[in-house]
Amino acid sequence: MGEQRDADDHGLLTLIALLAAVLCTLSPADANRAAREGAALAAQRETYSVRPWVLWDARDPLRAVHGQADLDAVIVETPYERVRYEAYLNSLEALPLTIDAWRRAAAGKFGFILYAHSKTGNDDEKRFLAKFSNASVVLSDGTRENAIERSIFGPSLDFYTVATFREERYTGSLTYRFRDPPSTCKPKGTLTFTDAHGRRYRFAFDLARYR
Repeated sequence: MGEQRDADDHGLLTLIALLAAVLCTLSPADANRAAREGAALAAQRETYSVRPWVLWDARDPLRAVHGQADLDAVIVETPYERVRYEAYLNSLEALPLTIDAWRRAAAGKFGFILYAHSKTGNDDEKRFLAKFSNASVVLSDGTRENAIERSIFGPSLDFYTVATFREERYTGSLTYRFRDPPSTCKPKGTLTFTDAHGRRYRFAFDLARYR
């Protein structure tokens, strides 16, 4: 009897996981809505706005401390936001909107996009984003997950205000992606990672707050 109960429990957990995967997949209607939003921003030549998905940002993202690297913002990447951004980029470049492919690629995942700047503008800082650790999340039920995808955009040189001067810094973004837990597609927990200089960051998040 005990063995049969274990088998039933395993089957139930598998069913719950399958149902969660279906429920967590962005619907075609929502994917089309997200793509229309992104394409409309591009058509109007507007800057891509991520304000509804900001987890944390600096008071002044173009102000820095002399000799110190830091974050400029942390953005939550939901399936909706991911499709919206892809549509924005493709529209700017007059490329087709492959909405269903984007929807499938985003299914079952959530992510965080870190915008950061380097310590200096010297050549040896050009790879600063590659020196960040892998990220992990500890969910509200105590489960710990490591990022399954990691991608870097940039960096490029930009000017930051440092006291009364302007200094060049490398700036770019680093995206971490995680699998949705079996129990929910809107988890909450704590994101943790370490930057190129060993500084540890921790951010509490609740994906139920983001579209």
